[in-house]
Amino acid sequence: MKIRRITYLVIAIIGIILPMSQFIPASLDGEFSVGGMLEEMTNTRTLTGVSLDLTVALLAGMSFGIFEVRRQRIRWAWVALLGTFLIGFSFRLPFFLFLREGALQESV
Repeated sequence: MKIRRITYLVIAIIGIILPMSQFIPASLDGEFSVGGMLEEMTNTRTLTGVSLDLTVALLAGMSFGIFEVRRQRIRWAWVALLGTFLIGFSFRLPFFLFLREGALQESV
């Protein structure tokens, strides 16, 4: 279905725009650092819980991606992987699903 593929692509674009709308200004103002971000992610038990939740979701998503890339022979999967580290999971998951839909459409 083309609508599903387009939906995933739109969500991936939103997954770039929203985090970067915060990360870029923070970097330009000298507020952004990986160490500072990790410290802030564990300031409270609530934030630690959310951070751990997202970490497990990321691991599950990455594992699923590795298995699917091999099974479906998904091209351009490296872009999703690179996006995980340069942008975040909010880009990686929908972009990977976009690529996967394309591979599924080709195999039909």
